[in-house]
Amino acid sequence: MLDSPLRPAQPGLRERKKLQTRRRIVEVALELCDANGFEATTVEQIAEAADVSPRTVNRYFESKEDIVVAPIEDWGNALAEQLRRQPVIGNELQSLFDAYLAMMDSVITNDEPISFRWFEQTHRIIRVSPTVRAHSLEFVDNKLRATGPVLAERLGTTPDAMQVRMISGIFNAICRTGLECELDDVDKRTAELAVTAVTTAYEEFVRTCAVPCAGARRE
Repeated sequence: MLDSPLRPAQPGLRERKKLQTRRRIVEVALELCDANGFEATTVEQIAEAADVSPRTVNRYFESKEDIVVAPIEDWGNALAEQLRRQPVIGNELQSLFDAYLAMMDSVITNDEPISFRWFEQTHRIIRVSPTVRAHSLEFVDNKLRATGPVLAERLGTTPDAMQVRMISGIFNAICRTGLECELDDVDKRTAELAVTAVTTAYEEFVRTCAVPCAGARRE
């Protein structure tokens, strides 16, 4: 059976090995930086713990900061993959939310495709390291950029179209607002509580913004 344009082919053996190496580098880097501090952790220490050479680490990541914020990028890629699997129902914000729920269900059940522990380690490191915090700003603001091409294909438009950017921006704001308002203590977050917080924010958005605006009269 041919692969659907919305369902990319599964990676081959070589690609899977590369992903495993990358995953190991991220895993040990987060453990070391979370335990010992970002500034005190060296690329050489990360390489030794990951059982690779420093050159290999630098081949996968341009900087130590890139390793630490990798879970943010991975979060966006995982969400995009789940969005590809959603039926087209004519409401892409709802589909994006459904994709988020499906992704988080997999995270809670199987700790895949991204470990929630990684995500929380990243945010702890961001909180205490000005260097990582400054580097993370572009990733935090654009972590949904991976969904752009998928949304565009589903909508029959381009990734830079206003409606694509608006849907991505609204959902990003919903997630951020939910976590900040309902679960501002990073150390107490769990995947389950994150889902509850984002769901609360999404439902509040629909209640206060989407529904009234859809039926509002113009003076």
